[in-house]
Amino acid sequence: MIKIAICDDEKTMCEYLEQKVSEILKKWNIVFSIVCYTDALECFQSGLSFDLMFLDIQMPHLNGIALAKKLRKQSSKCELIFVTILKEYVLYAFEVEAADYIYKPIELHRLEKALKRVIKRLENQYKKCIFVQTKNYCKTIYLEEIYYIEVINRKIYVYTQNGIIEYYGKLQEVQYQLDERFIKCHRSYIINIDYLSHYENGMIQMKNGSTVPVSRLRQKELIDTVFQYIKGRE
Repeated sequence: MIKIAICDDEKTMCEYLEQKVSEILKKWNIVFSIVCYTDALECFQSGLSFDLMFLDIQMPHLNGIALAKKLRKQSSKCELIFVTILKEYVLYAFEVEAADYIYKPIELHRLEKALKRVIKRLENQYKKCIFVQTKNYCKTIYLEEIYYIEVINRKIYVYTQNGIIEYYGKLQEVQYQLDERFIKCHRSYIINIDYLSHYENGMIQMKNGSTVPVSRLRQKELIDTVFQYIKGRE
């Protein structure tokens, strides 16, 4: 699912943009959610993470450029599209690595073109992978296909939707290639939070039916990380 935020102090513009973006993404059969804000400060303080944000520039309390800078200071990888009547701020958009800068009144073909480019970037980003290389073969494993990873006596076992992949390596080296979906819950295990079914009495039940232990020292970290991850994806 692609999570989208629209931030514009004019409620009618928020509603219009929400309608048009929805129509385009439905046409492309893309699953998405949209949240609208009429206050940039409220948007920032919500603590939610988004894949794409449409930002007006002139807004009370906090303007769109300032909001974008705050997001970038947090190392946010959110794609940004500015939608504004102000042409003089276009250079500031480059500073915050905005994906596009659309002038009001919005031309629908221009909006669709910007969305198409951003969606492609998001899809490429989602298709992150780890690369496994041994003496006999090399293989790319997409992160979205991984349930969890286990190490036993220097041998790595990657449990995926397409079976188990085994090779010799270090769990720490694998961890460097993963993203926020993954958490080390035990010295021998890393799980993909997307496939966590439930946690009880020191054991995680994964959606593929497997159970994974959680070390006592990592229990609080696991609960906090899962809570923040779920909150950010709502």
